[in-house]
Amino acid sequence: MAAHNPAAGQVTVHPTPGTDHPADLAHDVLATLGKPYTPSGRWNTQPALTWTAAAAWARTAGLNHLILLRGHLLTPARWRYLLAFQQHTGSHLTVVCHRTPTPTLTRALASVDHTITHGLPAYARPSPGYHQPQPAHIPTATSLPWLTLPALTYLALTDRPEPPCDCTPPRATADRLPMEPPPGRTEEVATRLHRLAHPTHAAALAAALTTGVPFNQIAAVTPTDYHSARATLTLHAPARDHTPARCATYRLPAWARPLLDAATRYHQHRKRPGLHLLTDTEPALTSLLQAAEHCRLRPPQDPSGRSRGRFPRPHFPEALPDGPHWTACIPLPNLPPELQSAALR
Repeated sequence: MAAHNPAAGQVTVHPTPGTDHPADLAHDVLATLGKPYTPSGRWNTQPALTWTAAAAWARTAGLNHLILLRGHLLTPARWRYLLAFQQHTGSHLTVVCHRTPTPTLTRALASVDHTITHGLPAYARPSPGYHQPQPAHIPTATSLPWLTLPALTYLALTDRPEPPCDCTPPRATADRLPMEPPPGRTEEVATRLHRLAHPTHAAALAAALTTGVPFNQIAAVTPTDYHSARATLTLHAPARDHTPARCATYRLPAWARPLLDAATRYHQHRKRPGLHLLTDTEPALTSLLQAAEHCRLRPPQDPSGRSRGRFPRPHFPEALPDGPHWTACIPLPNLPPELQSAALR
């Protein structure tokens, strides 16, 4: 445990006692990487997807060494996913067995290059004078206070999928400012999104909160629309209401870039090029709003509790009203170019 040092790319995973499902071990790895927030859903129980997410986050974080405790209790299925994780990430894997190796362990390593060490290797021992720091306390999602973000109102405007236009959007400019969270809340919002285990949900919420566009534009994003080196994201308006003003390239804030990088790697690991970058499950908008609710992020609430206008208010059952001030969103189709950046702000 003293060898756990995420800043140096080395983590120690202690599997949750009493579990043997492959997806449970993936969630242990995700939690060790700082991604403990997992909203309820089918995704959490699918080992292929949870292990792919763990590999994507590990590569994004620069993981180079994973130490797993209680290796003598691993089932054959867990061994398969663990070794596949090692191959995807290229990290060094150390499995600590606290008793004589079992036949399952022997069979799992039969076709894998490995070294057996008796006792702790040098990298797993603390240096002289080392004082193990106290583990960082990560609050549970249910204990977090609610944060009200106006951009979530725009996200839930429509979930109707639309084919994107085929124009060449203008480059990102200084006047096309990201739709940042309210002052003083940017760091807290970024921290919560970085704790989400699902890389696609984390990236989609980051894109929605920094651009302020509805879900159908988020859902149309392809891997080619994200430029990692420039930290830009291109969003196209639906072809039916296409105007050049509604297609744009946005500069992403520094905190959002790792989330988009992880989503890109997740997409690559899945080897399904037909999928869009920021949608993963169906119904996609419902899953995304559930992820936001799990992080205690909500749109402004109508104090009367009623829905107003053409679009229903997203359902956040535990969220309390904000008071007399709340946001009503009015769509403005075919907005003139000279007013677009002002409307975004």
